[in-house]
Amino acid sequence: MTQHLTHGGLPDGISPFRLKLLLQQAKTSLGLSSGALKYLEFAIDNCQPSDFQQDRICAIWHSLERLAHLFGLSKRQIARIEAELVDAGLIKRTYPERKSRSGDRVAGVIKRAAGINLAPLIEQAEYIRALASRQMQADEESKRLREHIQGLFRQIRDLESVDADEAATSILPRRRPAELSDIKKMKEVAEALEAVLADFSKMDSQPELSVESDENVRLNTNEEKKNKIRIAGKPKGEGRLTTSPAHARLLAGTQMGEYIDLYACGCPTDWTAVIRAAHERAYELGISSRLWRERCTQIGEARTALCLIVADRNSQRDGPYGTKNAAASFVGMARKEARQIAVLDGLVGELTHALLRTGGNP
Repeated sequence: MTQHLTHGGLPDGISPFRLKLLLQQAKTSLGLSSGALKYLEFAIDNCQPSDFQQDRICAIWHSLERLAHLFGLSKRQIARIEAELVDAGLIKRTYPERKSRSGDRVAGVIKRAAGINLAPLIEQAEYIRALASRQMQADEESKRLREHIQGLFRQIRDLESVDADEAATSILPRRRPAELSDIKKMKEVAEALEAVLADFSKMDSQPELSVESDENVRLNTNEEKKNKIRIAGKPKGEGRLTTSPAHARLLAGTQMGEYIDLYACGCPTDWTAVIRAAHERAYELGISSRLWRERCTQIGEARTALCLIVADRNSQRDGPYGTKNAAASFVGMARKEARQIAVLDGLVGELTHALLRTGGNP
């Protein structure tokens, strides 16, 4: 094992002190533990600035006992930290196995070093600078997204809508953006909250619709019945569900329809198949099991499933009835049903009419 490992010197603009700062900023990207970072900082501080010049040896040769004492750790812990840094390609051991560490410095220049060599770290300084830059940009993006998410929560709260608040909470239950660390997840949360804000802002400005239908509604081509849509008041009670399982299957989107067919097992569609399929689709859309059970208890399993079918299908549409977020739309629709506001039947009627008008692609 060589004792004279030299290096190409630090790049322009990177001093030993700057290198320590870059390591701190790139710690996460490099996958370094806190102990490994402290070890590198110690090693840099215990080398002279001239050691970082081109064609010099940059190394320390403290014994494991001495390092353990300085760090307040055991020798085994120090050995693990060194192994971590070797595996990361940031240091190199240059002492013979089972031999003590040693070195010679003459007139301020290291002539021989059998210890821990920092040449790999110095050679990767430019890469570390790039990692640090990207991490700083990511940190700025994270800060911006957290502030944006917090602002969206405020805007949703200002709607003074219990439905909107519940939908927003289902996206981030503790409402604490600071707990999010993954940028991709932050963007997903922000997009979902933006959809809630847009959907409920629009929902507040739309009339609540209801449609009259027979107990076993079928897709009807009679123009007179298709146009029989009216503004509804609060129903006197929960009322009977007037949509048949077959009608629910026709209203379902592609994915939901496949689930219904799967649970029907080749038999005519019944409410058991529809309800099971809707529950599975609700899970995919991010609707919690707790919320699903609450709505099933309040308005019945079949009506809850129908709310999910309409919300899911409308999320695939453009125009005034299209929604950006199926889960948020479901929350609002099901809550209105629980409060005995006749919105579901009207939306079923509108969706049915749209299916007939466009041949199954509203």
